[in-house]
Amino acid sequence: MQIGFVNFNTEEKKRVAKMMQLLQESEAIEELGIGRVRDHFSNTLFPGASTLQHHAKYFVVMPSLYYHAAYKSHKFQNLTEVSRYIKKAEIEITRQMAKWDNNHINTTKTGITGINTLKDALNDYTKYVKYDPAYIYGSGLARYGIIPDTNVERLILELNKKHFADPHNKSASKNNDTNDDADDLTGDTQVIKTCGESYDFFNGKTMNLALSEKEATFLKDRIHSSCEGTMLAYLIESKYDLPERIEYFEIEGVLSELDPQVVDVYKKSVLFSKLMHLIDWRFNYSYFDSFSKTDEAEVCEDKYKMLLAEYNDEIHNEEAYRALFNYIHSIDMMLTEFCEACYKAIIEGEPARVDQLVKAREHTVKRERSKIGNSAYKNQGRGKPLPNTFRWETVRTMVYEIRNPQ
Repeated sequence: MQIGFVNFNTEEKKRVAKMMQLLQESEAIEELGIGRVRDHFSNTLFPGASTLQHHAKYFVVMPSLYYHAAYKSHKFQNLTEVSRYIKKAEIEITRQMAKWDNNHINTTKTGITGINTLKDALNDYTKYVKYDPAYIYGSGLARYGIIPDTNVERLILELNKKHFADPHNKSASKNNDTNDDADDLTGDTQVIKTCGESYDFFNGKTMNLALSEKEATFLKDRIHSSCEGTMLAYLIESKYDLPERIEYFEIEGVLSELDPQVVDVYKKSVLFSKLMHLIDWRFNYSYFDSFSKTDEAEVCEDKYKMLLAEYNDEIHNEEAYRALFNYIHSIDMMLTEFCEACYKAIIEGEPARVDQLVKAREHTVKRERSKIGNSAYKNQGRGKPLPNTFRWETVRTMVYEIRNPQ
């Protein structure tokens, strides 16, 4: 669909520009406190995944870095030294992943952690990103059994001290930064599991974001051994083609051989997502209406009606929604009651009742930080609510990369 307008005057142009911006920008709405239910669906279907993650490569590079730090670098005296070493190595990994022609940094590559702060960080490691790869990928590495837990720096320090205390160890020299661990650490009995590939963290020139066959096989095996029966494990091994850009609401067609109970959880997640998508647009409507911003409120009203028509079949499946509410009741009773009340108002064609429920829910969740009608937020805009996809964008990329090694 294309949207255009006739430019009658400056004021009209500004008004339409506001509406166009509202339709184009996206925003995750968290004012209504859906976190426990959202995370339940995410963790059940896609364990180990996070919206901060971007590429599967980090799941194989980071454990090798940890192993390298513990066994093949110099002796550490304390956690601060370990942390500094890891951070500097992460910066070098970013540099290698971002390397382009003629030794230039390609800052247009997406999903490389720290690429926007790289130039400053190369000279001062403290200027690297706040949320570094160790933080972003740590919970997933622990969930897949690649590291014991997320307290990896303490683990490295303990292993490092034991290693250098052993008079029969094969310690590397301080300046030997080549991670030649191919034969050292690939078994399930090891504390830190690595894929067996070799990386030169500090002196390497480039690092391919794509997985090698060895890397992909390792990660696939770890996910299967730790997440058997989940949708994540199924999609990695599925015999069905999985288009690179397939959307969350489109994947039911490739789930025919997945455990029906897991498919049912997926279907419930879709119902929850579509209901909350409608409610989020009512939130935006209430927000703008509370400040008498008529144009913006009308855009939200129109979008709500459009989505209501688009989701018509699912929304009017009352039996399916009763099953959804029964399912999430034990996860978050108060949110379930709010969703049930909103759902009833929606199918009875009473959006104004939804608005009242939304205002009450936001006040309960946010209290003095509520935004609807709060003059402190009067001049702030709102982004376009998107349906929740439970970390699908991360998972889709990971699955594609694991299934298509280079």
